[in-house]
Amino acid sequence: MISIACRQFSLADQLQFAAVTGDHNPMHVDFLQARRTQAGEPVVHGIHMLLWALDSLRTAQPDLPRLRGLRAQFNKFVYLGEKVEAAVVQQLPTGLRLVLSVNGAARSKLAVDFGDELQDCFIASEPAPEEVAFSPLPLNLHFEQMAGRSGKIPFHMKKEDAATMFPAAAEWLTPTRIAALGASTYLVGMVCPGLHSIYSELSVKLCKDPCHEESLTFHVTETDPRFRSVDQEIAGGGLAGSVKGFARLPPVRQATMNELVGLADPDEFAGSLALIVGGSRGLGELTAKIIATGGGRVLITWQSGSDDAERVASEINAAGGKCETMVYDARKPAAQQFAHLADAPTHAYYFATPGIFRPQASIFAEARLQEFLSVYVDGFWQLTETLRARQPKLSMFYPSSVSVAERPQGMTEYSMAKAAGELLCADMNATMAPAHVTVSRLPRLPTDQTASITAVETASPLATMLPIIREVQSWPR
Repeated sequence: MISIACRQFSLADQLQFAAVTGDHNPMHVDFLQARRTQAGEPVVHGIHMLLWALDSLRTAQPDLPRLRGLRAQFNKFVYLGEKVEAAVVQQLPTGLRLVLSVNGAARSKLAVDFGDELQDCFIASEPAPEEVAFSPLPLNLHFEQMAGRSGKIPFHMKKEDAATMFPAAAEWLTPTRIAALGASTYLVGMVCPGLHSIYSELSVKLCKDPCHEESLTFHVTETDPRFRSVDQEIAGGGLAGSVKGFARLPPVRQATMNELVGLADPDEFAGSLALIVGGSRGLGELTAKIIATGGGRVLITWQSGSDDAERVASEINAAGGKCETMVYDARKPAAQQFAHLADAPTHAYYFATPGIFRPQASIFAEARLQEFLSVYVDGFWQLTETLRARQPKLSMFYPSSVSVAERPQGMTEYSMAKAAGELLCADMNATMAPAHVTVSRLPRLPTDQTASITAVETASPLATMLPIIREVQSWPR
């Protein structure tokens, strides 16, 4: 294996690439919206990494033969700030293979074939595809709307931008072909599948373009609802081939206040002030709404999603409930952050969590364990001590996970940290009465953290959380 380059992609890099290609999909450029996807935070455009890898390859080996074709697989997300290494893992007279990895774990693979370009570059389509008007907002299509779609996307990337950003690759492929690859990321991220998309694979041959038209023609050849996959033929700008993507399921929507009416008695939780850590979305949002429908006051915290928190609070208050919001970071000292509270919470629900899923090369990474422990153990302990100083009869909820027992692959550090949290809670219950911690190993529930491309079997959030909330609210006894 021969390492040829390393790079850390920043938000500024992302915004620049989005500006020149037109691919402003929020998964790549918007922290708040990206956290509602299975990525959890912004990830690097696959085509951005591809072009950087080609540019680095040509820079490291300027005497490479003419390029005939490319095949790329974008297997796993690369996050902003991660150190990406591009390395040649096989080199033959007919082509070579590269791997893009982070900490030894492969994220993308690239195959380069050498040889003469093809003669023709077209897609047979009747009638002629219509031009797709540029939009800074991605299309939000239903999966059924994607089948058979076709069109023509004018290049948003200018030749001078291609030559400036990827000079060696532009000299090797030509700036027009760089722009065509840029149009493919606009196609997947903004047009089809669009808003809820993942760019998975690219396979193209270099060819002569007799029309010299700076646009990319596309046609959806197959959609598979089982995997929500979308296969498309593309041609234009001296390239012809195919792209494969997936249409992600939209972000999980929690039940509305109107849908929860009658679930709890109007005064079932009256007289309580429940602190909901992480109440701006997911199970925290649902918990806040359930308690509010039962007459309890709720205080929801947010760490980065202030807009989401205000949305939840507005919905609760408009329905006659009582909800306030505050910013809180579980990784920082709790006493300082709660010093301003006028009323002491009687109950607290702890849904704080870092991103759960990250690809890694080995079964254990110390840094990941420390990241989980800082929230699931240290953060929970600090919060409890802070709140218990003002409310000795505090009732807490600690959400553990079935992962502690089931030990799913790739979740070693998460399972270890949750197990440590359970031990802490057991000792707290043995020594801190009348304060009490209710611990429950939650099954897989539909949340942003557990989102997947296809639908998977999950438990009902309402059926799971309602008895837990009633148990927590029953303390002190």
